[in-house]
Amino acid sequence: MIGICVLVIIAIIGIGGCIAWMLYESEHIVGMCFTIIAIVLLCVGTIGGTFWYYNSTESGKRAIKDWQSNTTGGITRTVTVYDINGKEIAKYEGKFDVEYDAERIKFDDEEGKRHIIYYTTGTIIIDEK
Repeated sequence: MIGICVLVIIAIIGIGGCIAWMLYESEHIVGMCFTIIAIVLLCVGTIGGTFWYYNSTESGKRAIKDWQSNTTGGITRTVTVYDINGKEIAKYEGKFDVEYDAERIKFDDEEGKRHIIYYTTGTIIIDEK
């Protein structure tokens, strides 16, 4: 998402710069000033809207956390596996990403070992630190 916003801003500045240059060459000072003001307002609006989205909405906050997890090698987590009677079977701690679907979770620990845990007959609790 952040990359898209950067590309939009670059495109706005590029198009606006071309328009401003054409107006400058034709010596329309009023039109050039209007174009520059419009470009600045578009950039400020795009940056402000992006900032608001990522800091004021829950989906934006999740997007930031996903991005941080993807770019820094995961989030520090504790995965605790319990059997059907509530007895702890295994516990994994470290910095990793967790993938899941309807019947299992999958993650690679810090040592590079892959763990696939099927939870159809037990419970798994994943705590983030």
